[in-house]
Amino acid sequence: MPSYSSLLLSVLLVAELQCEHAQCRRVPCSDRCCSFIEGFPVRLKELRTAFSTIRDYYEANDELETSLLDEGILHHLKSPVGCHAMDSILKFYLDTVLPTAMNNRTQNNDFKSPIDSIGNIFHELKKEIVQCRNYFSCKKPFDINEFISSYKKMQDKGLYKAMGELDLLFNYIEEYLVSKRRKH
Repeated sequence: MPSYSSLLLSVLLVAELQCEHAQCRRVPCSDRCCSFIEGFPVRLKELRTAFSTIRDYYEANDELETSLLDEGILHHLKSPVGCHAMDSILKFYLDTVLPTAMNNRTQNNDFKSPIDSIGNIFHELKKEIVQCRNYFSCKKPFDINEFISSYKKMQDKGLYKAMGELDLLFNYIEEYLVSKRRKH
């Protein structure tokens, strides 16, 4: 019968081997942009935690079948225009969606803190994307007008759609940043 410590050591060894295969080791970073990307999973967890406190409200009020953050947005994020797409989408959320959510009088005042938290992290991410354009290998600009047009066509329901799909946006942000991690 194996001892508890040898069993634990075996489990840790298997986990280490799986981690190496899945590339979960931290990449040694020599610049600010790389460090930002490597440290972003912590911020992503904060985004998801903040959103979890308001998700039910926005998803319950989202009566539209049309998706705002569709696969086309993810395609743009994975393309050479990804940094411009991310910058434009974050700007839209910072300038339009989150301020509208903050001013929405029908929601609970308990929403201010999570929405502020999401906005602060989005602002930080947007700033880093702009400052790290070379790191992200930004190419030609991204045209967000179609996305904004879809939002406007949804009229007052657009807020619920945009806020209700934040978890999807978080996934897109994660995919984008993971794609920019340097291989070791």
